Amino acid sequence: MNSLKQISPVTVLEQKLLRQSKTLSKGQEEHYRIWQSQCSPYSYKVMTYMNYKGIPYKRVNANMADLDWVKKVAGQSIVPVLLTPDDQVMQDSTPIMEYFEEKFPDKSTIPDDHRLAFIMWLIEDFSDEYIPRMQIHTRWGNEQNSQTLSHKIARNILYGMPGMQAKDLAPVILNRQSGFLTHLGLESDEAKANLDQQVLDLLAILEQHFEQYQFLLGGKPSIADFALFGPLKIHLYDDPQSNQILETNAPRTVQWLHTIMELGDTRGCVGQTEFGDWLDINEACPESLTALLSFIAKTYIPLGNASAEAAKDRNKTFEANIYGVNARFSTHQYRAWAFEQTQLRYKNLSDNEKNALLPLLTQTEIMPALMENGIIHNTLFDGFAPPFIENGIPDARIKALKAKGKKIKQV
Repeated sequence: MNSLKQISPVTVLEQKLLRQSKTLSKGQEEHYRIWQSQCSPYSYKVMTYMNYKGIPYKRVNANMADLDWVKKVAGQSIVPVLLTPDDQVMQDSTPIMEYFEEKFPDKSTIPDDHRLAFIMWLIEDFSDEYIPRMQIHTRWGNEQNSQTLSHKIARNILYGMPGMQAKDLAPVILNRQSGFLTHLGLESDEAKANLDQQVLDLLAILEQHFEQYQFLLGGKPSIADFALFGPLKIHLYDDPQSNQILETNAPRTVQWLHTIMELGDTRGCVGQTEFGDWLDINEACPESLTALLSFIAKTYIPLGNASAEAAKDRNKTFEANIYGVNARFSTHQYRAWAFEQTQLRYKNLSDNEKNALLPLLTQTEIMPALMENGIIHNTLFDGFAPPFIENGIPDARIKALKAKGKKIKQV
């Protein structure tokens, strides 16, 4: 470690700003603190949601030192992690937003109609658990994107770290992140070409939808909008080569991204404050939303089913046919658990609600595929009750620390 005399004034300022960001100043007693990264879609999923709801927060740029703390409290180096005004730790973007929906009921982002809400949760889970496959392909399977983002991520996590250069860390990040191509069935040329087509097909569906509707479920943003916004903005929009694809193929989708980015922004009075109504599920489902559900049926549903089976059998890898192409994946236990939660949301609908949705879900081939293997319970996550860490996290090391009565160090 270099001495203080060797640290540049800029780095000293960065360290001071980091310390200030972790402390609630006078007038900020009700603020949440969010450890986030400029390259994290889940961070921006939560922050744009909080902007829309008017929930006060302070951003903390999660550098290398902070990620060590995050690993202690959350079991892994992951963002976003939130601290409540009274220093409770919150983790996992979707449960965080569900909690906030109850605590801050104004400007609800969940439709009252349970049928439309199920469609929302299905799109949300697709955005969280399948879109990452597209992200890994477009970001780390492309030379311009991978070189740019390896340096960008390095710059972010070295913020305020003296004597460390992004150019030295970037190759390590590139090597690590590129490895996910094998975990997500992206080794073959056929699979890569298929993902290129998937990106274009998804953008075409969204363009068709945003020609008629401002948001995914009508005239106001839902949790699904924030979930899909995260990866499209942080990966396609922010990554240089992908941005060209997005801008040239999906201008209305780019405008939707800008609308989400500006929600809650009072500077220049740019943030939208008046909104329309939800879609009426009793009317015919829009052709564009039907197309989106069909796309989910060909991508996320087969991956979710295969993930659940592999997790149950404790297989390290599995094969699945996604969008007409066979590929081999590594088993991801959390993805299996998330798929189970989506199945449970469907199961918890009333019989009348299920009957009313069945024609649409059958037409789009969501059903019977969603439930064809039944609900496979992932026992590994028993006791896991996010968003609050004390409700249990699936990490043996943290559980062992708690069992020994050791305190988890807070910032």
